[in-house]
Amino acid sequence: MTPLVGAVDSALFGNVVGQPLALTVLGQALQRGSAHAYLLHGPRGVGKTDAAYAFAAGLLCPDGGCCHCDHCRRARSGVHVDLETVAPDGSSILIDQIRQLTLDAAMRPYEAARRVYVILEAETMTEPAANAFLKTLEEPPSHARFVLVSSAPERLLPTVVSRCQRVPFFRTPAKALAAHLGSRYGLRAEDAWALARVAQGDLSYAEALTHSQSVREDRVLVLSLARELPSAGFARVQGMADEVMAMLGRRVAAAVACVEDQKTCEMEWAADARARSRVEKAFDVRLRREKRAAVQAGIDHVISGSAGWFRDLAVVAAGAEETVHNFDYLAELREDGLPGLLSSYLEVIAAAKRTKERFRYNVDTRCSLEHMLFSMKEALL
Repeated sequence: MTPLVGAVDSALFGNVVGQPLALTVLGQALQRGSAHAYLLHGPRGVGKTDAAYAFAAGLLCPDGGCCHCDHCRRARSGVHVDLETVAPDGSSILIDQIRQLTLDAAMRPYEAARRVYVILEAETMTEPAANAFLKTLEEPPSHARFVLVSSAPERLLPTVVSRCQRVPFFRTPAKALAAHLGSRYGLRAEDAWALARVAQGDLSYAEALTHSQSVREDRVLVLSLARELPSAGFARVQGMADEVMAMLGRRVAAAVACVEDQKTCEMEWAADARARSRVEKAFDVRLRREKRAAVQAGIDHVISGSAGWFRDLAVVAAGAEETVHNFDYLAELREDGLPGLLSSYLEVIAAAKRTKERFRYNVDTRCSLEHMLFSMKEALL
């Protein structure tokens, strides 16, 4: 990681890995003065949300992000009195949420010098919500700062984007990801490198694979289903969809348990009824967000894991074993990869990409995943 210049504590962004450009932009903003709005954009799982809350902590901290004071602690936990989080209500951010944000932003800060608004999945703003937010961006209160987080900035109104300073995030480089896994979790170099190849730049997924047995089991399940798919009958493909939905349910349950544990810890810091009420409100928002995120991450891993298996079959069939992602399954890939099916493997990957695109819209999860499995099956006939 490239060190931030000046006095910004490097621990402030310690959870963000392999994003030197983004951290330079955010670090300089904390040192030299911030703009009124920032758009943190890039793929899922690369640290945008962690960076947004760390940046919010820096904006609210009297010392610009010391990482030790109560302002920093509460901001990074999302419970600071001068920090508000806006996240989708269901599948969208609605105009009423933006109207409330506008009213709130007009108020003076309670404790800090600013009020900060973190808007997660900003691309889900409905058109009326986006237009209402645009008016706030055009004439922002001097004490308000807006931090938008998006994995699909092209879906935002161009006029909203133009009024934000863009902060790009990228897939975490494999070398940086492997080094992070080794230093933080004590993995051997070869194990860290193997996980970095599997995760393909997804920091969140790499960390989950490292410390979560259930996530590792989910990966085994997805790869096993992909390997079984060519020989599966109609009823079995439907059963595969059931197994995937059960897996998503387990992920949601785990996310709920994690949020409840975090809430319990934060409640121990709450000194009075007002503070407890704020923690309750913040964690209600977080619970909805994390349940949604657990499903989205699970869907992404099912789609990318399935496509990745057939991608690896294709490269093995083409004689390029050194580029395999699932290197721990190389023996199985050698056994299953057939040069004569190269075009079929590519069509399977295309079916997965079409499914991923379909999930940009409000579609039924089970039906879409079942359709993907049958499309992949058809491509292999």
